[in-house]
Amino acid sequence: MTINRRRFLQITSSVAVLGQVWPERIFASGASADTDFAVRAFEFSGSGMWQWKSIDRALAIMDRLGFNTLILHQNDLPNFIVWPSAYFTTDFMFSHDPVRKSCAWNGANHLRAVTRRTARRNIRLFLEDNEICFPDRLVELHPELMPTKGVVCPTHPFWWEFERAKYAEVIKEIPEIAGVVVSSGTRESRVSIGAHDCTCDRCRSCAPLDWYANLIRSIHEPLKAAGKLLVVRDLADRGNEQSVIVEACARVSPDIVVSLKNTPHDFCPVYPDNPRIGRTNGSPQWAEFDTMGQFSGMGILPCSLVEDMQRRLRYCRRKGVTGVWFRADVGFVSDSSVFNTLNLLNLFGAGLLSSTVERDLDEVYDAWLSHGLPDPLKTESEQSDPVPVRPADRDRFREFMKASWSVMEKTVYVRGLAFTDGTGRFPDSIDRAFDTMLVLHRRDDWEPGASKRVEPTEENLKAVVEEKEQAEREAARLPQILKLDQAQLPVDLRASLAAMLELYRLYVEGFRHCTVACFATRRAMHSRNPADLEAAGAAADRLTIYRDRAARLLQDTGYPHSVHRMFDLDCLDRLITDVCKKTASIRVVSAPAVDRG
Repeated sequence: MTINRRRFLQITSSVAVLGQVWPERIFASGASADTDFAVRAFEFSGSGMWQWKSIDRALAIMDRLGFNTLILHQNDLPNFIVWPSAYFTTDFMFSHDPVRKSCAWNGANHLRAVTRRTARRNIRLFLEDNEICFPDRLVELHPELMPTKGVVCPTHPFWWEFERAKYAEVIKEIPEIAGVVVSSGTRESRVSIGAHDCTCDRCRSCAPLDWYANLIRSIHEPLKAAGKLLVVRDLADRGNEQSVIVEACARVSPDIVVSLKNTPHDFCPVYPDNPRIGRTNGSPQWAEFDTMGQFSGMGILPCSLVEDMQRRLRYCRRKGVTGVWFRADVGFVSDSSVFNTLNLLNLFGAGLLSSTVERDLDEVYDAWLSHGLPDPLKTESEQSDPVPVRPADRDRFREFMKASWSVMEKTVYVRGLAFTDGTGRFPDSIDRAFDTMLVLHRRDDWEPGASKRVEPTEENLKAVVEEKEQAEREAARLPQILKLDQAQLPVDLRASLAAMLELYRLYVEGFRHCTVACFATRRAMHSRNPADLEAAGAAADRLTIYRDRAARLLQDTGYPHSVHRMFDLDCLDRLITDVCKKTASIRVVSAPAVDRG
């Protein structure tokens, strides 16, 4: 591999900055200029981080694929390690909450054992959390944190003292960690300036930049004192919020790494590149990727992301990114990760492409298929050894994964706007569906005018229906591409793959019915035209028929809980009820007045 002088200087300058924070020993692996990214990290964000089978499986694949950093992420993770002794003495915990104290001891001991295993493989370990997090009992001890009953104040100066004490104790308990990753601009944290209900004078007058700087500084100070690295994630919900977090990092210290999702706001492969990449005010920058497919079928319905990943990694490299990390699961779905889905392909792409971006993708597919297929209808803990695919069958699996992305793009997105909230489930109301597209995943922030594509016009409605029908046609061709009857695979694995293909078609059809029902009703609400009202009612009838058929097909099956969560029929019941209520209200308003003279 050749590397130009500019790229070499980008890498070496980043290594120099990080070297000021990291001891020499933890930069011994993967920091040379013969790889495209100095930091190549694997992230667990779910229950797998507490299971040794999952940890050892992850470490083995990290060795094979060249990952040099492990990130363990769980909401409120510090609470599983420490209850800061400055606030919760041992006597207090034994008298008030001995079980939680024991759980914290267990968590700290478990993570110390993880650091010993990672150290033997020369892998750095980071802990990740959303801040501010705190134990519930803290507000009992400090009621001043709730000036309004039931509302926690995010701007109380107590928090900065608490964060310093908490992270100083985390490092004392687990001194071998390389650093901490923090999300400070997210609604997923317990307390944030970005989402709160406190109306005190201090909150009303607080500048977000000051708040973020105070939070970041309070975490950075104990980390830097111990020679650990702080990585701050930009998890902003809006485009105008990105700059505040980046500026706050630069205000506090030049050695804080800014981590940016490869796409803005969330891991939606149809969205443009994150415009903040390459614009971090001189701070070192990492970029984040998803391999599970949270916004692409949740791994239960697999598809290739490696083609998109390669393009975006090239973009990151051009923009001076020196670290990349890849999430292998989704925290809110237990016992599920890339290790029990065909999307294991995407993890292979992550490892191989992050070391050599220009690698031929056929090498990625061959490495994945040589390693073998897991059973997509078993949970991660139920998996046995993956089954290698013989060379004669590999072309079909490669084409299937590529074709599957084309299907998924037309299923869970509507003309490029996210129609799923990140759970993979069907929308449960018309308002929720449009709120997901236009507010939660507001694409207009990144592509002005994108929302016009989903306005309830007759022309747009026609394009939306055609997109969903095309997804169904393509989904129907997937079994013909894979040709499972010709594959030399164990009978039980072939049966699971065949069942997965049936679920795939059922899922695509369900999203077609939901989308048409939502858009037809929205159209009728705007036009109040009898023909549009009739179309909305017909869409609700078809959705009802689909719902009943899906219930019969899923009843008494041995599918894992993750499948039933994806096909949550309660969502369909609520959506059908919502459509019926809205169409009924239109009929009442539109009915001619009766002469009662």
